[in-house]
Amino acid sequence: MSHSLIITADIHGHLPSWRAVTAQLRPGDGLAVAGDLFDTIYGNDGDEYDPITIRRELKALPGPHWYVCGNCDHPDFFSGALTTTIAWQGRRLLLAHGHRPLPDLSEFDVVIQGHTHVSHLGSLMGKVFLNPGSPARPRGGHQGFARLTGSLIELVALPSGQVVDRLDLAALTRP
Repeated sequence: MSHSLIITADIHGHLPSWRAVTAQLRPGDGLAVAGDLFDTIYGNDGDEYDPITIRRELKALPGPHWYVCGNCDHPDFFSGALTTTIAWQGRRLLLAHGHRPLPDLSEFDVVIQGHTHVSHLGSLMGKVFLNPGSPARPRGGHQGFARLTGSLIELVALPSGQVVDRLDLAALTRP
């Protein structure tokens, strides 16, 4: 059985959205967060804003997880790099928030960014570009997350679990 990488961004401290995404995790799955998880710069968006609980639950996740800092995440609250590389089941992924210039992309199979809150899944010149959208504050696209299982990347709507788009990495050829 292949383990999945659950990919999210732009939760902005919204505890119900965080829990809806992490409820997708199964033993052995990984989690990649493309920034603005906490929103400790502007924050405090009502009673469901709880970055302290999200931080505690992130630290306690049993499986592998990666986080990069977004433009609304204060590094004093939870430090994170602006980009990180994920090696997942033979693929190299770049995780970034999307508010800063990206490094050289030649070594990556998949480029993951958030920031816009607009979900997108596409390919260009053999490379996949993914924005999982926002489970808390979507702007167009779907409200949900992305899932990478084997060679298949899917955009998944919340709360329905409906797959709204998919792309098979095995079908892509590098230039």
